[in-house]
Amino acid sequence: MFGGVSRSRLRANRTSGNGYSAQDNNFGIGIESTGTNDNLVEDNTMVGNTNGLFLTATVQGNIIRRNVIIGNPPVQMGLDHTANQGFDIKNLSPPGQNSFTGNVCLTAMNAPCPAPFESSLTASPNPIPVTGAAMRGITTISWIAPGVEAVEVRIGSPNGVLFVGGGSRGSVQTGLWVTDGMTFYLQDISGGKPLTGENTLATVVVRSETR
Repeated sequence: MFGGVSRSRLRANRTSGNGYSAQDNNFGIGIESTGTNDNLVEDNTMVGNTNGLFLTATVQGNIIRRNVIIGNPPVQMGLDHTANQGFDIKNLSPPGQNSFTGNVCLTAMNAPCPAPFESSLTASPNPIPVTGAAMRGITTISWIAPGVEAVEVRIGSPNGVLFVGGGSRGSVQTGLWVTDGMTFYLQDISGGKPLTGENTLATVVVRSETR
């Protein structure tokens, strides 16, 4: 991802065997160049590259989550070319400028490894693009709740209208009824837990944007 790409999603790719030992910024997936901001990189696998995931110093607002980034560089390359040290995640941006959550990795520069697993609830797209006088749109609600047996996604409050129920991980598309500012609540209902704020795992507010 480069050249000022923003608000894009890179998901469910597999990269391996990329890069030369004499060039230490080669990578499986890269987030490069000024303006490459606010992107989502999730559920990818990066194995056997000179670097698994590479971020330059000027990128910001990118979310990197639930990726498997292991064995970068390969063991033999790491032993034979120690001057060009590679990492599973090589992040040259300042701390806090990008977000790392729930990635599986062994080595990293300026990134948590392994990153802590947290419950999350997201909407894509968000904001929802609408045209003209349209007031409603469609989005896909996705969740991950590590270690939780059963969840429900509720609308408007912890005990609001039920959108969907499921296990620790899922993704469901809404109908054409989502309005600007609608809030979704991810509730832990394992073992009959009540629909209260103390059992809210995550929330997401969905916005709309006229285009």
